[in-house]
Amino acid sequence: MNKAYSYQGADELIPLLRSIQREVRERRDEILRLENTARVFKRRAKDHPRLASLQAELMTHRRELRMSERELERLGCALDGERPFRVLIPGDDGAIENGFAWDLGDTRVHAIVEDPAA
Repeated sequence: MNKAYSYQGADELIPLLRSIQREVRERRDEILRLENTARVFKRRAKDHPRLASLQAELMTHRRELRMSERELERLGCALDGERPFRVLIPGDDGAIENGFAWDLGDTRVHAIVEDPAA
């Protein structure tokens, strides 16, 4: 089922989007940190005693990140592939292209404006 939002409906999603986006950002940051730590451990010793627990933590964070992304999908929204802190929200007709965008830190949504020359 496609989700569709009016400007007001999209605006009302902001508190939830803010929470999901914060979760996504924190998980991505932690994944990067753990991946870097794991690389250092692997360089020092392939069987480093903390490597297994690091990999388990990584799997947990990746799973939680996927769950956050699925929550956005359930709302009909998507993360913008080109701008990682932007959420795309479908418009009245259920199409993202005719919808709205919300950037982390914004207090309102903005209409997506397609470049007619593209």
